[in-house]
Amino acid sequence: MLQSVKGEQKSFPSYFIGPFIETFLAYATDTRTRVNSASGGVATTLLRYLLEFNHVDAILVPRLVVRKGVTYGVWTIVTDPSDVSKYAGSVYAPTFGLAKMIEYALKKFRRIAVTAIPCHTKVIRRLLELRNRGKDAFIIGLYCNNTPNMLATRYALNYLSIRARDIEWIKFRGYGWPGYTVIKTKNKIVHIPFLVFWDSGFGHYFYSLGCYSCTEHTNIFADISLADPWTLPREPIKKLGGATIVVVRSRRGLEVLEDAMRAGYIKAIKIDPIYAIQYATFLKLSKRVFKRYRKSTCTLPPSFTTIAHEILYGVGHFLTRRKSLWNFLKVYHKVIVPRILALSSLLDHRLVKTRWGKMHKNIAYIQRLKALKYLTITPSREDFGL
Repeated sequence: MLQSVKGEQKSFPSYFIGPFIETFLAYATDTRTRVNSASGGVATTLLRYLLEFNHVDAILVPRLVVRKGVTYGVWTIVTDPSDVSKYAGSVYAPTFGLAKMIEYALKKFRRIAVTAIPCHTKVIRRLLELRNRGKDAFIIGLYCNNTPNMLATRYALNYLSIRARDIEWIKFRGYGWPGYTVIKTKNKIVHIPFLVFWDSGFGHYFYSLGCYSCTEHTNIFADISLADPWTLPREPIKKLGGATIVVVRSRRGLEVLEDAMRAGYIKAIKIDPIYAIQYATFLKLSKRVFKRYRKSTCTLPPSFTTIAHEILYGVGHFLTRRKSLWNFLKVYHKVIVPRILALSSLLDHRLVKTRWGKMHKNIAYIQRLKALKYLTITPSREDFGL
């Protein structure tokens, strides 16, 4: 039941991750690209491949801007393959000007490629549809839990006792996997484990209600969706320097990925699609209680855990609105939140054993069986240390 039939949209994993053709664990063969990227360097490598082999005329990528601790992204057009690596790594900030940039790119270039989070992908697809240019854009989609707002970085700097006015540049992710957040100030360069930076509260409350309400975690309208390999054994992937879960959603996406593999840009092994289901996927697809959110895309019932997340986000988001409350937010996030989530998890998985808890526990158990049972050897497990 858990083994997906290629291209069949009603297979079990597709209820969580959307329609797909195949799933892979992949990484860029170029070590520098892999180490400097957020996970395995697959997005950067595919973009470079598309340009070098003239599959597209230009690519659109976000460029991070940092001003006194406030961060945001601006869309940038790249036509030189050698420049693609400059934009490696994720931009955890709102990015502006997408619609105008897409319109400009479609007028100037015949074929383009774009990296996009789910809400961006929907906008791009709509614009392509209106102009009857559906086949002229290749979309590399990223899994997305939320997009931190412009003040999120300033809060994280405050949490880490770094003065915002001293910041010269920030790279949110890179230098291995899960990687480090690197901050350059006037006097020094600071390397902070990315998970520490994210868990400061940066990634938990500093985003809009629209982000919280969104049920699109896996980027189902992209040609290829990319995700961190959180559900696979971490140590082999850390030693490798990073790898990416690739969910192929279109025939064109499969052709591009296989061509890049044949050209030596990427190495990949097929994995069971069960590994593409993440904890955040469960949260995104669960029905809301307090907001009465009842879209058809919500396929899971509420639970103690999801209700707790609703309440905790609401309180935390309120505390983000004023800088004078940020010190209390630190205590709230580190002391109160873990205890409430631990209690809700206990109720879901052991005491009450809700339907949500049973489903999450069963899928997590299958994922913990590790890759040995589910991986197909293409080209070899040894490449991944598995």
